[in-house]
Amino acid sequence: MNPITSLGSQINPGTIAGGNAGGAKSTSLADSYGVNSHQTEAGSSSDKVSLSQSKEAATGLNRDGIKDESVSLSPRAARAQKIEAMAKDFFSTGDFSVADLPKLIQRLHQDGILSDTQLNRLSEGGFELPEVQGQPDDFKAFIQDKRKELTASGDTQGMTGVLISLLDDAESVLNQMDNAQSKEVGQQATRVSAQLNIYLKSDTQMSSSDREQWQGLKSMMQLASSMGENQQAVGMVNSYLSLGRF
Repeated sequence: MNPITSLGSQINPGTIAGGNAGGAKSTSLADSYGVNSHQTEAGSSSDKVSLSQSKEAATGLNRDGIKDESVSLSPRAARAQKIEAMAKDFFSTGDFSVADLPKLIQRLHQDGILSDTQLNRLSEGGFELPEVQGQPDDFKAFIQDKRKELTASGDTQGMTGVLISLLDDAESVLNQMDNAQSKEVGQQATRVSAQLNIYLKSDTQMSSSDREQWQGLKSMMQLASSMGENQQAVGMVNSYLSLGRF
């Protein structure tokens, strides 16, 4: 059985990172997902294509002698295309929910958008998948309902104002997932994730379903931040995710 294609059935809710009582090496997120040190069939095929087309890429011509732009795509452009395709499949209908996070992680790894190293960084930062109860609302519906609830009193100052701004920023990130590789979206997702981390660790009373949604939204922001070009280049995701430990 392909370990990546069976990812959805292997994911357990709760913190993905963790060690054992015997002091053994901590299980990485990649190991937990069954994707570490493995290559998908698609990935193997891609390698073969790139090798067979190496000479064609150098000339910019395909086997028929016709100029082929696809073989000359830079890694950055190719990655951007994969992110756009992912966003179309997962976010175009606006009904993405916490229950879809496992499938999204599988897709991000399978397409090479998130590497084993990045999955490990998420693990080290305390990345969590909430325990899903029943059929949760999609994130956008949750954001709209919470915003309406917070503004109903007419008081948009203090903590209420902070939460409204946080919800607005989270919605903005969800609306721009097709451009998740950009520095601006990555920074916005990083900021929202850090704020949600603080909120979830506060003594604010909330229902279990609300906590599930807030936690899921935080995890979504962590994934979005990991896709940013600045995170790719310098590994900044490791530093901000460390906030999750405190």
